[in-house]
Amino acid sequence: MLRAAVLLITRLLPEPERLADMGIRIAIILAIAFLAQWLIYVAITRMERFMIGAAHGSVPVEARARTLGASLRRLTTVLVFAVAALQSLAVLGWDVRPLLAGAGVLGVALGFGAQTLVRDLIAGVFILSENQFSVGDVIEIDGKPAAVEELNLRSTTLRDFNGYVHFVPNGELKSVTNRSRGWTRVAIDVPVATDQNLEHALDVCRRVVEAMNLDPEWRPRLLDPLELWGIESLTGTEATIRVVLRARPGADAPEASRELRLRIHRALTDADLRTTMSRDIHITPLAATAAAGGTRAGKGARTASIGG
Repeated sequence: MLRAAVLLITRLLPEPERLADMGIRIAIILAIAFLAQWLIYVAITRMERFMIGAAHGSVPVEARARTLGASLRRLTTVLVFAVAALQSLAVLGWDVRPLLAGAGVLGVALGFGAQTLVRDLIAGVFILSENQFSVGDVIEIDGKPAAVEELNLRSTTLRDFNGYVHFVPNGELKSVTNRSRGWTRVAIDVPVATDQNLEHALDVCRRVVEAMNLDPEWRPRLLDPLELWGIESLTGTEATIRVVLRARPGADAPEASRELRLRIHRALTDADLRTTMSRDIHITPLAATAAAGGTRAGKGARTASIGG
C-alpha cells in the first residue's frame, strides 16, 4: 500500500531536475501577478484621486469614487490571481484547456442554475454605473432608512438607526430612495388652538423666522432663508402653521428644525398663545336601577369644567 502511494506521488511530480526550473517559472509568474496587481492598483488610485479632485468638494462624487475604487480593486485581485493560477498549472504540466472548457460549461450552468446571483451582479453594475447611491449615503428601502456602509457588485451593506447591520442583495433593491443627494426640505408644523388669535400667532412665528434667518450661527447652515407658508390646515380644535426650511443632506436640516421648534414654542408661550383648546369634561354618574318595573331613573348629573 505504501509502495503504491509512493509510485502515485512519483508519477504526479515531475522529474527532480525539472522541479527547480518549474519553481523559478512559477515564482516569476507570481511576481508578475503581484506587479500587475500593484500597477493596476496605482492606476485605480490615480483615477480615484482625479475624480475626487474634479468633484471640488462634492461629497456624493467623492463617495462614488471610493466605491468604484474598492469594487475595481476586488475585481482586479480575482482576475489577476485566477490567470496566475492557470499559468502555474500549465507550468506544472497540467492541460488547462479542459479547465477553460469546464469554466465555459460552468458559466452556462450558472446562467441557468444561479439566476439570482447573476441578477445581483447585473444590478450591482447598474447601481455603480448610474451612481444611484454610494458608501456613506442614507437610503430608504421599504420605508426603512439606513446608511450605506459597503457596496460591491453582489450586495449592499446597510446600518440602520439602531445599529443593526443589513446585508441586502443588489437584485432585491427594487425601489430605493436616496436621502443624501443635493438638498433636503423639512416642514415644521406648529399647532395653534382655533380659539386663539391666529393673526397674532402668525406674526409671532414670522418674527421667530426672521430672527433665525439673521442668526449668524444658523444662516450658513441653510441653503435658503426659512419660509413661513401660513396656515396649512384648519380643524375644529386647532390650526396648523407651516414653516419650511431647505438645507444640505446631513445634520443641518434636523438640527435647524429642532432649534426652530424650540424658539417658536418659547415665543408662543411668552405671547400667551395656547397650542390646544380648552376642554370641558362632563362627568355623569351611572343611573340607578329603579326597584319597580326594571326601569332606570336618573339620580342627577354633576358637571365639572376643566380648562386645558
